[in-house]
Amino acid sequence: MLKNRHALSKREIKNLITRVEDIYACGFPSYEMVEVGEAFGLKIILVDGSPDFIILDDTILFTVSAVERYKPGKGFVVVDKGAVRFVSRGADIMAPGVVDADLGIRKGDPVWVKEETHGKVIAVGISLMDGEEMVELDKGKAVRNVHWVGDRIWKLVHG
Repeated sequence: MLKNRHALSKREIKNLITRVEDIYACGFPSYEMVEVGEAFGLKIILVDGSPDFIILDDTILFTVSAVERYKPGKGFVVVDKGAVRFVSRGADIMAPGVVDADLGIRKGDPVWVKEETHGKVIAVGISLMDGEEMVELDKGKAVRNVHWVGDRIWKLVHG
């Protein structure tokens, strides 16, 4: 399903690891091979065959399933259970549905979205406002939803 799949150079891998660790405050697991391919108009980074990252306009985003493996220390947005149904169908995250967020988030940052009841990751996206605004404001879009549970990228990972 991936087009133009090829291995990254050592320099590209080092750059990727540095950026992931800086953006998300998490470690990068040991690996045998890191590759890149294209699907649905996006670049997908595979770590040992697992699609772990999406590159969107030079921004590195986790895939939903990779968040559990990497356990990022920042960039989270928590939504109430009323928002889950809409977010998991591709809707952007609205500020009224946000119950908590990393206060260090700045507009344009990559974020990962989890639901408040069980803490399950349901989407990843790009912040449209700062973390404090997400929690405080009662209107407006907080996050542009890029990838969610059940979308084409999810199906690429989960078959």
